[in-house]
Amino acid sequence: MYEYISGRVDYIGEDYAVIDISGLGYRVFTSQNSMKSLKLGEISKIFTHLIVKEDDLVLYGFATRDELGMFKLLISVSGVGPKAAASLLNQYKASELAAAILGRDIAKLSKAQGIGKKISERIILELKDKIDTESAVGGIEVFGGSDEISQVIEALTALGYNYSIAANAVMKLKDKNKPIDILIKEALRQLGTMK
Repeated sequence: MYEYISGRVDYIGEDYAVIDISGLGYRVFTSQNSMKSLKLGEISKIFTHLIVKEDDLVLYGFATRDELGMFKLLISVSGVGPKAAASLLNQYKASELAAAILGRDIAKLSKAQGIGKKISERIILELKDKIDTESAVGGIEVFGGSDEISQVIEALTALGYNYSIAANAVMKLKDKNKPIDILIKEALRQLGTMK
């Protein structure tokens, strides 16, 4: 219904903010990561998703389209509600969650409050094929989907690195248009600094 709202931040609560738009206050539930970008009294733009319940309308909003896109993907998983999705986005950035899902990192997902092993497994099962193919949903493009980048990640996993760790190292490379052997060396250097 609403793509985004833009207005003055009137109040910041524990898990929501009130955005004043022409004298009307919208309560927008959000993640801790998005809360960091909000400042009282300043104008903010928040990308939103309306949850319709039998007896209530609840507005969720995020600072970036990527975070909103990840939120929508997460709530599409059976058994994952808006609060659980927001809990995951409190713990991790959208790109970190995408890397954890692609890397099948159950332990990482389970660290979020209210997310157990079974829910983590279900998230991975239902989203692992959607993360890099559904870039239209919220603009999530984790690794750009290029064959070279995929080959670099595969090379690192063949060397024994966890998929999500390898993917994070590759994401941090500044110039991803270099030859594969150079990218592998630079990613290995990156992994050396990440320890």
